[in-house]
Parts: sequence; C-alpha cells; structure tokens
Amino acid sequence: MNEIDYKLRSQNPTLISHISEFKLLSTKCNSDDSIVSTSACQALFVLGETGLWDVKSALATFMACLSSSKNYQMITVAISRLLILDWKSHNRCNEYTLDVPTQHPFIAILIKEKFSWRAVLNQMKFIIVMGQSVQLLRPVFVHILCNPTMDMCESCKRETWQLLMKSSNTTDLRTEILLWLCTNRADTCIDANCRVLELADMMLLKRDTEFCTALIPLIASLTIQLLEYGHEPTQNFCMILDLFECCYNYIGNITLVLMAEIILICPAAYLFNVLQICAVIVNKMPCHVTILNTLAASLLKWLAYPSLLCADALVTAKELLIKTMSQKEMDNSNGIISNKMLLIFSYSNRYIEFYMELIRSLYSLKNNTLSWLENLSLAPIDLRYMCKLVLCGIFLHSDEPLVVQKVCHILVQIAREINSFASHVLSLLLHKLTKAHDSSTLKYLLLTVPEFAMTKENLPIVIHTLDTLLNSGKPLKYFAIQLYIKALEKEPRCYRFISTALMDTMEKDRNWHSDVTCAQAIKCICEGWPEHGEELVPLLSQILNRCVDLNGGAASALALDSISVLCKSTVIGVYSTWQVLAPKMRKEKRTVVLESLCELFGNIPSYSFRASDDYNRFITDVVTILWNYTICDDIRVAKAAFKALKTYQVDRIPLTALPLDFQSDVMIKQASEKASSEGNKPEVLQYIPGTCWIQMLKNVNRSVLSAAGDLLISYIKDELNGFRSQIYTWPQGEPQNYKYLPERSVIRAIGEHLRRSDKLDPNNQTVLVECLRIFAHKHKKPLPNIKWDFLEKTMHISKEAQEYSLSIASHHCQISLSAKLITESFLSMYTSISEAGRLLLDEKHLVLYSNLQELCQAIQPNNLKKFIETSLHYAIDQILLNNEKSVYVFDHIMSSYVTALKNNSIQMGNRTLLTTMLEEISQKVDLTSKHFEKYFAAVMELLTKDVERMTSPYTWWVVTPEKLKTAIAVRVQSAFRGDTGTPFTWLNDLINATEFNLEMQKYLLESIQKVQAELRSEKSCDLEIQKDWILDFMRHIDALMVETEHKKNNITFYCDILFVLVICLSGIECLLPQKELLVTSQDIRIRLFPQAISMLIDRQIWKSITRQVSQGTNVVNYNIVNSNGVKIGSRTSYICNVNQYPANNNATQSETASKPKHRPMSENVEELSTCEEELGFDDMFILKTHVGHGWRDVARRLSYSDGQIDQFEENYRHKGIDEVIYQLLLDWKQANTRDAQLGTLVSILWSCQEYDCVERLVAARKNPS
Repeated sequence: MNEIDYKLRSQNPTLISHISEFKLLSTKCNSDDSIVSTSACQALFVLGETGLWDVKSALATFMACLSSSKNYQMITVAISRLLILDWKSHNRCNEYTLDVPTQHPFIAILIKEKFSWRAVLNQMKFIIVMGQSVQLLRPVFVHILCNPTMDMCESCKRETWQLLMKSSNTTDLRTEILLWLCTNRADTCIDANCRVLELADMMLLKRDTEFCTALIPLIASLTIQLLEYGHEPTQNFCMILDLFECCYNYIGNITLVLMAEIILICPAAYLFNVLQICAVIVNKMPCHVTILNTLAASLLKWLAYPSLLCADALVTAKELLIKTMSQKEMDNSNGIISNKMLLIFSYSNRYIEFYMELIRSLYSLKNNTLSWLENLSLAPIDLRYMCKLVLCGIFLHSDEPLVVQKVCHILVQIAREINSFASHVLSLLLHKLTKAHDSSTLKYLLLTVPEFAMTKENLPIVIHTLDTLLNSGKPLKYFAIQLYIKALEKEPRCYRFISTALMDTMEKDRNWHSDVTCAQAIKCICEGWPEHGEELVPLLSQILNRCVDLNGGAASALALDSISVLCKSTVIGVYSTWQVLAPKMRKEKRTVVLESLCELFGNIPSYSFRASDDYNRFITDVVTILWNYTICDDIRVAKAAFKALKTYQVDRIPLTALPLDFQSDVMIKQASEKASSEGNKPEVLQYIPGTCWIQMLKNVNRSVLSAAGDLLISYIKDELNGFRSQIYTWPQGEPQNYKYLPERSVIRAIGEHLRRSDKLDPNNQTVLVECLRIFAHKHKKPLPNIKWDFLEKTMHISKEAQEYSLSIASHHCQISLSAKLITESFLSMYTSISEAGRLLLDEKHLVLYSNLQELCQAIQPNNLKKFIETSLHYAIDQILLNNEKSVYVFDHIMSSYVTALKNNSIQMGNRTLLTTMLEEISQKVDLTSKHFEKYFAAVMELLTKDVERMTSPYTWWVVTPEKLKTAIAVRVQSAFRGDTGTPFTWLNDLINATEFNLEMQKYLLESIQKVQAELRSEKSCDLEIQKDWILDFMRHIDALMVETEHKKNNITFYCDILFVLVICLSGIECLLPQKELLVTSQDIRIRLFPQAISMLIDRQIWKSITRQVSQGTNVVNYNIVNSNGVKIGSRTSYICNVNQYPANNNATQSETASKPKHRPMSENVEELSTCEEELGFDDMFILKTHVGHGWRDVARRLSYSDGQIDQFEENYRHKGIDEVIYQLLLDWKQANTRDAQLGTLVSILWSCQEYDCVERLVAARKNPS
C-alpha cells in the first residue's frame, strides 16, 4: 500500500500508469458489463476528486477510452465531474474550443457517437444546475446548434436550445448562436427558423419589447429563404402578427420592404397572411412614402393578373394599393434604428443589413434623388437587382420626368440581365403609363415597352399594347410601327406582326409621313434580318413608284438604303437591280435621293456578282455617273459622289469617265500629238494622268474642294502601299522633283504642282493650300523623298498653308534632311515663353506637337529642348491665369507626349527630356486640378523606374502638398491598374508619407475611390489584380499586429484603405446619398465593409479566396477594436454572411496572440534543412501529427492551389485533419519522387512558423527509439 500511495502522490503520470490496480481500473472502464465499467469510472473519478490523480491526466485517460468503450453514459458523467473540477482549478477560465487540439471533451463524445447526445445534454444540465458558468459549455452549445456538418437530430437541437434559453446569463451566447445559424441549405434554414421561433415564443412571454422588435425583421428575412426553398411559412406569419403586439413602431420600414420581397415570391395560398401583416404595418406604423410605394409595386402584378386562388387576398391588396398610393406626405423621422439587438442581427443577415442601409439612404436623399440614381446605375448588376423593389417604389411615387426616366432605365437594365424580373417591371410600366401626364415621360415609357418582349409571358402583353397604339390615330399608329421594330430587336417572333402592320399601313395610308415611317421600318428589318428582305422587295418597289414628288424624297432615299443592304447580303443582285432602277434614277433630281444613290454606288465594290454580269461595263457606267455628280451644282450630291468614288481603285476608272473639264491638259496634249502625227490616230491612254487631278482641284466647286482632296488622299494611300522601302533611299542626296514617279502618280502630280506653281498668284493659292492639306495627311508610310525646300515658300501663302507645310516638314524630318532643317529652323524660334505663345497659336505651330513622335525620332534633344520647355511652360502659365483656351493647348501637348512615349523607337535622350519635363512641372504645380487631367495619361506611359523615382517621397528634398498629391494620383492609377510589378510597395510609400497628414490621407482615399469606380465600369478590368490587393492588405495588416508600436500607427489607415477598396469593388458605396461620405466618415466605412466583403464573396470570381478573406477579416476586426476605441459588434460579424462553419473565437484569439515571431534556425534544424534524403513515411507520420493551423500555408508553399487543398480536405476530412495532411504529403512525395527532399520540406515548415513541428521531427530523427 505504501508503494501505491507513493506512486499516486508522486504526480508522475508514468509512475501512476504503472500501478497494476490503476491499470485494472482503466481496463475495466471498457468492460461490456455496465456495472463493472460504471464502478471503474467512478473509482477513477474519485482518485481525481481526492487529488490523488491529476485532473488533466484523468480527462486524457477517459478520452482515450472513448475509442473502445461502449458505456458512453458513465464516461460522460465522469468527464462532466472532472470538467467541473478543472474549471474550478483554473479560476473558472474556459480553455476548450471547437477544434483539436483543445477540443471540448463533450464535442469529442458527440463526434464519436452522435446517439450519446442525451447523456451529454444531461451532464450539460447538471453543470448548469450546479451553478457553474455556461461559458464552460459554450463550445458545446455552438457545436450542437450551429455546425451544419453534424447530423444531430431535431430533438437534440431543440432541447439544447431550450436549455440555453432557460439558463441565466446566456444572452450573449444566445445572440452569438443566432448569428452563426446557417441558412444556406434547406435543412439548415428550416432548423434555424425553428430556433428563432422558439426564442420568439419565450421573448413574447417575457414581454421583452426590444428583443421582440428585433425578431420581426429576422423572422421576415428567414421567411424569404424558406419560400425560396419551397417550405411552408405559415408559422412565421402567425409569429410576426403576435410579435406586433409587443414591438416598437419604428420597425415599419424594414419589415414592410421585407414583406414586399415575400410578396414577389409568395405562392397564392399564403398571400392573404402576408397582406394581413402589411395591413397592420400600413395602418399602425409610420413608413417612408417610397417604402409604401414599394409595397404597391409588389402588389400590382397580383392585381394585374387576378386569380381565384387568392380572391380574398386581392380585396385586401386593392385596399392596400389605394391607401399606399394616396400617401403623399413624407415620414419625418430620420430612418435610423437604435435597436441594439437588431443591429447585431444585421451583421449576419444580408437582407436586414442591406435594407437598413438602403432605408437610411432614402431618408438622406431629399432633393438628390437623380444624382443618387446616376450613381446606382453604375453599380454592379447584383447590387442593382437587390435595390429593385425600392427602385420600383421610386418609379411609382415620383412625378419628376428625369427621375422617372432614370429609374425606368435602371429597371430595364436589371430586366435585361435577369429576365425573370421583366414581367414585374412590365406591370409597373403599364400602370405608370396610365398615371403619367408629362409628354416626354410618356414617350420614354412607350419606347421602353418593346424592351420587355424578351420573355415568353410578356410577349402577348407587349403585342397587345402595340396593337392598341396601331389602331389609334395616325401619329400613334406611326409611332407603333417604330415600337414594333424595337420589339423585333428583342424577339424575332414579332416579325409577323410588323409585317402585317406595314402592309396594312402601305395599303390604307397614302401620305408622305406613312411612306417615310414604313420605309424606315423596312430599312431596319433589312439591316437586322435580311432573310425577310425578299418579302419586302414589293413594298420597296411600291415606295419608289409612288414617292415621286419632293415630299416623297425621304421615303425614296430610305428605300434605296434598304436596297443597298439587301444587295450586300446577296438577297438581290446589284447588277439586275440597277437595270431596273437606272431609267428612273438617271432622271432623278432630288438631293436626298441622289445622296442615297451615291451611297449605294459606293458600296458596289464590296458586293458579289454573278459570272453572267458584265462587271466592267457596269463599273464604268457607275463611276461615270458619279463623276458627273461631282460637278453638279448641288454641293451635298457632289460631296456624296466624291465619298463614293473613294471605294473604287483609281486603276479601275477609265479616263473617259472623268468630266471633260478634268481632262483639259490631256486633250491639249492629244491635239498636239495629232497635229504632229501626220494623220496617224493618237494612242488612247489606258490610265488617268496625274495632271487630271490638278485640273479637278482647279475646276470643282470650292465648297467641295476638301471632298475632292479626300479622294486624292485615298488614292495616295493606295499608291504608298505599293511602294517598297528602297524608294526612300537616295545615297546621292534628295531628288529635286518627283519626275522619277510614273506619270499616273497622284503624288507626282500634287508634288510637282506645289513645287512649280506660282505661290504669289491669288488664283492658285486655294488649290495650293488644298494640295498642302493632302500632303499633310498622316499616312502609315511617309511620302517619297524630295527636296522639301519649296515648303519655305508655301508657308507664306497663309496661316493655314504654314500649318500644313510645317506638318509636312515635321512628319518627314526622319527620312529627309531638308525637312529636318526646315523643322529645326522653326524649333529655334522658341526662345522665350511669350514667343512660344505667339508661335503656338498665332502661327499655328501647335502642329509640331501633332508630329512629336517623329520629332523625337529625328531631332536631337538639344535642338528640341527649348521648344518643349517654352511651349509647355506657356500652356501651364496661361492655365494658372484661367485662360480656358490654353487648356486645349495643354491637353494637345500631353496627348502628343502619350503618343511619343508609347513609341519605343524615339531617341533615349528625347525620352529622358520628356520625362524630365513631366517631373519638373509636378514639382511646381498642383496637377490634381481638373485642367491637368491629361498629365496623368502622359505619366502613365513613362518607364516604371522613372515613375517610381518621380513619385517616391523618399527621393525628395522637400515634401510639398502639390508633389504629394501628384504622386498619390499617379501611384494609385499605376498600382490598381496593374501597371507595376510591386503594387503594394508603391502604395505603402505613400501611406508612410501621409502618416501624420490627415488632408493627404483623405486625398489618397479619394483617389482610390475614383480609380476603383472607373475600373468597376470598365469591362476589361482585371479582377485578379483586385483580389491580390485585398489579400495583400490583409496579410500586411496581420503582419503589423506583431510589429513595434511605432509601426502600428498606420494600422487604422491601412484598414481605411482596405475598407474603401472592398466597398468600391462591391459597388455598395453607390447606395450612399453622397459618394464623398465614404471618404469623410470612418463610421460609414466600418458599417459598409462587412456587407461589401460578403457581396464580393457571393460573386463567382471571388469564391476562390473565400477562406483567405474569412480568415483575414478576423484580423481586420481585431484591428478596428483597437483603433480609436471603435467596436462594431462581435468578432464573427464580418464573416457570418459567408455561411461557413465558424472557428472558435477564443481559439482564434489565442492563436493570434501566441503566434511566434520569426526566429533563426538552431544548428540541428539548419542541418536538417539541408538534408537531401527523400521524405520517408516515418517523417510523414510525425509531421501529420504535429503540423498546426498553418498546414494550408505549407501546402501552398508546396505549389498546391487553394482549389486542390479544398479537394484534399473534402476527400479526407471525415478521417481527421491529420489524414488530410498525410495524404497531401504523400501526394507531394509521389509527384516529386527523389525531388521530394526532407530538407526542402523542413525549410518550408520553418518559413511557415511551424517551429514546434520541426523541432519534434529533429528530436525524433535524433532519437529513433
């Protein structure tokens, strides 16, 4: 006995375990005989109770018995008693959590044997009855009630919940469990609903008014989800009516809008119950007038399509509709709900949280509704859809035309994306049409009706509405045809209706308005649905035959446009069509018809032809007609003819097709040749000599000279495309003229005319200026080389000629020495800022900037510098003097910088010059003014190293507000648009620089908000970059938590940036009455952030980072609690909307607090980290046992994606996390074979701060036994 007593009192687990009597008791705990096992358990408990056996060791022993024992009840009793002893010995501090290794023993029992729940529940009752704190049982309550992966029976959950509700001092735990109840599956939603209803019953008995008030919206939101899952919600409706007897009336708005949601999805069988609740709210509670109209909007569809299934309900619905829509006065409250419990519920309920924010905004709008709608129209579609009911309320209530039209536009946007909502909007639209009186609003609404032909159920209603218009008076009849065309764009089945309407109108109405309407409709059909074109050809023929007067010109022109479209789609042939049209069209004099005919002719080269068509003769006939049109007196027709001729290659145009006036030089030459040929017939030219084009410019109407010039520009383009690079190489120097080009060359004709003609003759100057304009046009290739000295003379013709001449010289200075010398002489004129102003504007030297790209390639920096400096400083000085004209100059200069900097072939010295200029002005001027917006586009084209140097506060001698603002604007653009490889570092510098400058911090937030809003509206936005940003910020904030106090100063601002980033990405800031509030109010950022992060995670593209975000939000919330004393509810509030099973808060806190800082490797560890042995199975067994919460980080370092990690966890989690880790290591070993070295894995484990695991591995290898 003395030996037993000695061993028991030694407190040495090894000695105690060797006592034979003790071994016997431990063995008997697993006996099949319940009396024996019960007695053994009781004996062991007494040893612990009397202090002869350590309580922790006793608990561990009993937990070990779970795997083989059948008497769970007695083991549960013993563990219960030991837990009480342990609780008391640790100063009533709970050290147990939901997960291993500190998992609560009761949870382990339930996981091992779920049917043991009654024994566990009895002991939970015992612990509470014994007066112990319910905190000891917190993990067990959470596990039973909130874990969606555990298949606990309903009786267990109900009794556990009843125990919690009846126990004292459990309000916080009860609230926490309500937050964590999952509703993302039908079974968990039903379960959560039962718990809430049970709690509501108890609160009603207690007459807890505040809690009952908070439960009403919670039950209403659960009802929405129950209906979506197809579950019967009658109990919820009855409970809400009961709770109305014990609630405050400020709950009206939030409850009514939730009931409107229910009405949209509610089966007819429950509609009466819903409307009873709505009637109580409308009659007894104050509500915002928009919310009342929201209810009316949800009722309209039921009333529009009445059913016998809900006849009684529709009577109530009609009464409610009349009452709500007659309400005109606004509720005078501010919409803010001070119910603390409801605010807590909102943290985990997306319906409550969203509508509370929306209602708060409605009360703040006042006269800013239109601007608020403008912002909302730019929000993501999911956010707009969430606002659908409130938008419907605004639509019904508002009489302001602009507001109604904007809301209608947003609702149509939503219906396009979510077709199921279209029928609801159509009902509202038709109702609004009966109430609206403003003509612009009526027209807008009618034009919107065809949009809803997109769904099968809406099509009959849309067609009926359009038929009603069609059968009305003539103006509405023609308008109806336009609407039919819009309906056809949405639904091809509408064609038969529009076809009938067109034929009926053409037959009965014989006036120009009818013809134009039908012709326009036919043109639209031919363009969009050419397969129906053949059926419409008789109607086109009818229009052309009867619309012969001046009033019929528009209809005939539209008919020709339709014929052109049908020819292009090969429904009819253009050759045969022209044979029919030619007799009539050759006599045509109406301008608008001839313009359409020219357009038809211009499209002919792109049409298909049959082999039997006489193509060459046809083309000759057409171009001859077009050339004749070019010299007609009608300027519009002449311009249209020149435009059409641009589509024909000059080689296909015979000389005879040109008007005789254009051939005068050729005719003179031929006459001379005829006289000298002694009776021989002169040879007919097979091409058009270049001199004809000069005659064309001289003889055409001056009003169409530019159109003729554009034709020659197109010919020059084709000519340049045929040149090879050798034509630009002249080793002997530039040629004096263009005679080396063929006689047919347009370039030769223009160039020689410029070179040889008299520049002082006023009669020549107009044509010379046009020739200069033709040469000044920027082609992809430069013009062939020539000595450009003649440009010095052409510059003196006029200011316009000087501009064109300077453009030609600067454009060709890279390949021509003479052009370069001319350009440099002009650049040398820029000696001062005042001189720069005169030259840029008066002398039109701004054209030099149009060719800055070429200048930077050809001109040396020393020759370019003065021009660049003086002109830029002039523009900036004038802007600072409020000279609006100089804003255009500055924008033009910056646009040229962008073009030049994008070109990698410019001289490095000139790139440096442009960079220096941009850097200089950033140090002197506040470039964040709206006048300097183009500056940032130029900076974005600089090399990354240059931008980094320019905008890094660490490289400045003095940090001025102007420089800092510019740096912020540039770096935010670069960082968020993915233009830099180290985005977080770029922003981090600015955060440090603005640490003590609140004004600059505000500007930084404004810049982020602006850029994110722009990115959100861009379809090409790279969301992967934004996801990386979020994770980077969370990791950085996490790292700051363990830094020195000095480095913690910026944590608040990092959180502010994270909040603005997430809120802007989600688009939820569009709900704010003023966008500026997001930057100016930290409270608003804190309030919106949880919902914003939840909305992002709900989007498909963000689901891959759900776990990282969920883990990261714990850190963020911890940070908020410790910043400025702000606390926004429980730690779980940020991630409960994710609807995942939560990790224990205490565990998370202890993990964060105890996470070790990085420490150097010991000698033994360092030696193992260099080991090249292949990973062995013994090593894997040790690792799987001791790797901690960082196992996911280890997996990522082993190159596994988050998706692969999730799959491993899903496949093996039922066997425990250790099995997941083992399978992952096994997969890595098999995939890498000999490369799966132990040293590599040890290094990764150490970098992931799994120090204990590595040290145990070292010890195990050192002592293999």
